[in-house]
Amino acid sequence: MLPVVFVDKKKVFLKNLKLHRKKFKTAGIWLLVIYFLVYCPTTRPTWEGLIDLLSNRNPPAWLMPTVEGQKTDVEQTKIYKRQKLAQLKVKVNLVFKTAVGIKTDGPPDPTQVDKTTWQKVKIDVAAAGNTLVDFWGVSIVTYQDQTIIVGERPLTVIEGENNPKTINLNDRVLRWQKEIEASAKKYSVEPALIAAVIEQESGGDPDSISPVGASGLMQLMPSTAKSLNVNPYDPAQSIDGGTHYLSIQLKEFGNLPEALAAYNAGPGNVKNNAWSNIPETLHYVQKVPTLMSKYEHLWNENR
Repeated sequence: MLPVVFVDKKKVFLKNLKLHRKKFKTAGIWLLVIYFLVYCPTTRPTWEGLIDLLSNRNPPAWLMPTVEGQKTDVEQTKIYKRQKLAQLKVKVNLVFKTAVGIKTDGPPDPTQVDKTTWQKVKIDVAAAGNTLVDFWGVSIVTYQDQTIIVGERPLTVIEGENNPKTINLNDRVLRWQKEIEASAKKYSVEPALIAAVIEQESGGDPDSISPVGASGLMQLMPSTAKSLNVNPYDPAQSIDGGTHYLSIQLKEFGNLPEALAAYNAGPGNVKNNAWSNIPETLHYVQKVPTLMSKYEHLWNENR
């Protein structure tokens, strides 16, 4: 007979607590900060007032020296910060759910399947912290017809097939130029059209989430993303899936206005002509071609 071993659970718990004391302390501080900033009614700021304050300041000189012709795009900066605030709240909720063991909606993140609870919390807290930094520090400026996100990424140059192509990774849409061109070639869709849809749908934010649940650069609904077998939060997959879906609508309806209406309101609303009574879709169908013209011009400049 094997000997019976009794485990003192209290001693094991205290040993683990002592072992991970610094980790728990760090996580606790983060959770307290986020709680008082986001949830506590007596300490949290008025978000719209804070957004207004942060959006009306010029970017720090060490991020982008002030040059003649540069102008902060206050309205676009406010839109960006509202998106980041919405993402921050989602990510903070995810931190709490992970910490207390509440199952989250949607499929599990494949990168966290083999992680411990503490490792998952650490990853989620880091993601929330990065979003908070973006919310606080990023500004959008216009300079020489370019819209630039200051504080996210530097400029870079990548090699094209025949000659170098400059990709402005600070530009909210052109930073995805390589992925846009790959999908444009794959599905025979104009790259300027893809870029225009990205700007109209998400403003170039890969973490964007709409009130109805559409997500990613091209704002794919969960059911659409699943049918296309893409992860909407992955920029390359979102662009691929969105372009694929857009190409289907172009083939189905044979013209750009109805294809855009189908992308925005769904094919059913185009087939029964209901889209013509939806103000948002009417605006969408008018706005995207205007943006497309802008990107045709910018695309030529970047070649």
